[in-house]
Amino acid sequence: MTEATATDTLAEAVAAEPSTANQEKLWKATFSLERWWFVQRGEPDNPQPFVGVHADQPFLMAFTSAERARTFAVDNGLAGPDDEVLVLALTPADAVVQAPVWLQQGIAAITFDHGIAGYFAPLGNLPAIRSHVQDVG
Repeated sequence: MTEATATDTLAEAVAAEPSTANQEKLWKATFSLERWWFVQRGEPDNPQPFVGVHADQPFLMAFTSAERARTFAVDNGLAGPDDEVLVLALTPADAVVQAPVWLQQGIAAITFDHGIAGYFAPLGNLPAIRSHVQDVG
């Protein structure tokens, strides 16, 4: 079992009480992470993050740690338990810059720690969310 993190606790708070204050705390913590982690797919010279499907919509699968990305890959048959799992690490700022490209590729949203916390946002909202939580004290 994965040890609970601050984002897990905040995601649980949002699920229990989806107030603006709780959502702001969750997203502030998410954008405060040093890196967002993605299971790597594609060719080595053109790595891409793994995209899953939820409710018939393509979702970018992001994780709050490399370990969580690896666990997701193994649990979902993308890699064997003893296989090396390649992951991509992006700063939140770099992910926001990349979001328009992902939108053009038809990816609808980004979800964090699928199977653990599982919170998400539409990709097009990332810049506004980032801007908002940077302004929140």
